[in-house]
Amino acid sequence: MVRLSDDERIELRDTARRLLTERSDSVAVRALFDDDVGYDPTLWSSIAELDWLATLIPEESGGLGATFGDHAVLLNELGRQLTPSPIVSSTLAARALRTSPNESLAAELLPALASGEMVVAAALGSARGSFDSSQLDVQTSVEHGRVVFNGISRFVLDAHAADAMVVAGVAKDGGVKLALVDSSTTGVTITPEPTYDMTRRLATLVLDDVAVNSASILGDSSWASETYDDLVSVGAIAVICDAVGAAERILEMSNDYAKERFQFNRPIGSFQAVKHHLANMFADVEASRAAATLAVDAVDAGGDLRRAAAIAKSYAGPACARVAALAVQVHGGIGFTWEHDAHLFLKRVRLDEALFGSAKWHRELLAEILMDQQDSI
Repeated sequence: MVRLSDDERIELRDTARRLLTERSDSVAVRALFDDDVGYDPTLWSSIAELDWLATLIPEESGGLGATFGDHAVLLNELGRQLTPSPIVSSTLAARALRTSPNESLAAELLPALASGEMVVAAALGSARGSFDSSQLDVQTSVEHGRVVFNGISRFVLDAHAADAMVVAGVAKDGGVKLALVDSSTTGVTITPEPTYDMTRRLATLVLDDVAVNSASILGDSSWASETYDDLVSVGAIAVICDAVGAAERILEMSNDYAKERFQFNRPIGSFQAVKHHLANMFADVEASRAAATLAVDAVDAGGDLRRAAAIAKSYAGPACARVAALAVQVHGGIGFTWEHDAHLFLKRVRLDEALFGSAKWHRELLAEILMDQQDSI
């Protein structure tokens, strides 16, 4: 694993910002609202050609072998532009496969993920949207030497466009199973779900007697149980990086608007109420960035990932949502209209706040972790 230098990260950020500003502006994003796929395949191909999808994939599998911190730079920029893409799904799929004991499956799929030829979603939630493994509704059983999956997983990102999915199920003994399921397999039903964030797509996955052979099982139960929590944590951190990027951008837009919009022959930014809004937005963005950085560093350092993810999600999720909500107020009447992009940022960060566990769920998880640590002293 090779970490980019600070200068290289800045260069990566600038390159990403130039591309996305040109190819994923408001007009391009809005044009995809009614699109069946929901993202631009040509932009996705460009992203793949620039090796953005290869950052987390080992060099021996056609990737760059870079750090999550390097990848987070890209997640942040995609959030700034509200770019529709299955990048978070690919992040989780790469994470699952690169750590999987099933080396032959990883060797087969990781190059396809790195090149963008294949989109793999991650079905980790329950029918009620919980990301607690004890609440999973997908049940597994063993029949004739194959693992059979039955049940429902909801709010699956990018399932509608995925060639395959990493599916989490629970066995009778309570152990977690993680398997790769082809989207075209008999018994797999994918139904799009309505969502207020038009820049991303969620779906309900129904599995009806879907049999998976041993070659598609990612690992044994002990590995899968630990990896399930790891994937939920990485997913939470990935969407927080996205939310911080969106919050940064809407703050910049609000600050510019406060300087340009005049009332009573004065820029509205000179009014105390607007100043307070902008100051509160700035404080939330900076604190959210710090929480996200802590979590990203934990991924690379192999620290307490669940704790770091819970801190980031429980604070930065609501904080970024506050920033976007205040941005609507700073923009006044125009901020409430369909034509202005303020509501798009608000909807994006609101979904980020909900995905991979709500702030409330993560606060409860953090409390459990801290209590366990206290008991062990």
